Amino acid sequence: MMNSIDHIIGFHCAPAVRGIKVSNLVSIPRDMNEQIQFVLTEYNKEFNGKGLFFYELCRCKARRLLLVFRYSQLQSYVRQPRVMTFLKAHGYTEDMCLMEMLAYLRNRMESSADFPHEIGVFLGYPLTDVKYFISRRGTGYKLCGEWKVYVDTVSAKQSFMCYKACREYCQNQLILGKTFSSLVAKTA
Repeated sequence: MMNSIDHIIGFHCAPAVRGIKVSNLVSIPRDMNEQIQFVLTEYNKEFNGKGLFFYELCRCKARRLLLVFRYSQLQSYVRQPRVMTFLKAHGYTEDMCLMEMLAYLRNRMESSADFPHEIGVFLGYPLTDVKYFISRRGTGYKLCGEWKVYVDTVSAKQSFMCYKACREYCQNQLILGKTFSSLVAKTA
């Protein structure tokens, strides 16, 4: 039961599910292919109206990566001028809608030998931390948690504690028998 798709997504993606983070990424084992297809079709039907979307970013032999995101929040984040300028340097264009950007990211993940670290902005990480991570190749950070923090450790620690509490809440609710659907917050 604890390995059900609801529990995996409910734990790893709790901040996005509850609406306190723009998105979360979760790795789903390939042996759960049927459940993943259910999530991608039925969950999108059920939860898109609440602002929650499920998108397959990568499919490999061992796993599938799902991006669970808040459409309007993520769109607002990537459309910020500084973020858009950064994304343009990685081949994204202003005329791409959010879903086209995600398709481009998926293509980069599947076709490139190098991991596209701009994924950090699609996960809502601070742009300065994403830039430093890329330029410093993941070294020299001040704090490591949900992401590697190079600048604002105080704010990052607060976010990490909030995300942890959210995961614990969702996990406890699912253990108590609540449905995944009951955890999904409605956001704009």
